[in-house]
Amino acid sequence: MVEIKKATLDDFSSIQALNKKLFLYEIKQGYDDNINPDWNFSKEGINEIKERITSKESCGIVIKIDNKVVGYLIGLILEDETGRKESRYAELEHMFVDKEHRGKGLGEKLVVEFKKWAKNKNLKRLKANISYKNKKAIAFYKKSGLISADITMAMNI
Repeated sequence: MVEIKKATLDDFSSIQALNKKLFLYEIKQGYDDNINPDWNFSKEGINEIKERITSKESCGIVIKIDNKVVGYLIGLILEDETGRKESRYAELEHMFVDKEHRGKGLGEKLVVEFKKWAKNKNLKRLKANISYKNKKAIAFYKKSGLISADITMAMNI
């Protein structure tokens, strides 16, 4: 049985484990070599994930199959869009579905729930940062209705 629900602190360790898988996947695929795969077990990471689950300014959603968390989404409200009509927006910060459960529409369900949450917060913009190398994620987010809006450029110095 598939269940999608707001995350609680009871889901924390599952989200933490999936977040670790996400970071290791990003590194292995060569999307970002600056990710710290142990961040989610650091004091900062633990506190941030717990805050995202419990704060009214953030959103944690999990997908369970047979009472096991197989996917999650973490998002939050940001307000740093200076010079924009809408300065507050929802940012999809982290999302991951276990490999054996991909291709079943679970990621789409997470995004739909996040959109509902954002609309309930009276937000009109939703953003997600995706590595330009991650073509599958880009295609997924385009299919979910997101469009390319900005380009962030970076370099190691």
